[in-house]
Amino acid sequence: MSDTPALDAAKIDIRRWTDVEPSVRTPYGPRAIYTPSVLAEAAELLGKFYAAGQEHHIDREDWAAVTSLPLGVLEALAARYCSHVELTGSEWHTVRDTVISELSAKGLTVQRGQRVVVDPLPGGQRFGYRGQAPVSLALTRDGWEIRVDEAARADGSRPIVAPATEDGAREVADLVHRILSGEAPNPFAAPAAKEASA
Repeated sequence: MSDTPALDAAKIDIRRWTDVEPSVRTPYGPRAIYTPSVLAEAAELLGKFYAAGQEHHIDREDWAAVTSLPLGVLEALAARYCSHVELTGSEWHTVRDTVISELSAKGLTVQRGQRVVVDPLPGGQRFGYRGQAPVSLALTRDGWEIRVDEAARADGSRPIVAPATEDGAREVADLVHRILSGEAPNPFAAPAAKEASA
């Protein structure tokens, strides 16, 4: 699908909603981390909704007056990728081995296991109470997940919205590398306080 005004608007709206206000209550909402392929899929789907609406003289702004299509699209994709993942044992091992291989190829220190533990990078972002905790990844029936690998941390888990495939594993590895290096935002950082308006 080539870029159209509807697709361009959808890309903008998807980007805006991936930084949704923490006060918005959704099943995945601001806790979810989306991979680029899922964001592209969301923008394409939203663009189709906008284009269909335009055929009925419903503009993008009209949708915003009654519902949040961008958030609905993101949540629908998160629900698809973050629930009822069914892989055979060999498929699961292949996907896990792919993420381990990709992380190692990026120079990250990885420990194999049910959860894949990834050590922090020198000069990169710091996690945990002492700033020395690694992060860990898992692919479960609920999809991909990343958390600070520290026993005392109760609420450190974040879903990663990505396919449970080898391509998805490559995207997850790239995302984890970008988080650890500081190229991507720290998903475990406390939300910034809003400044009061004058």
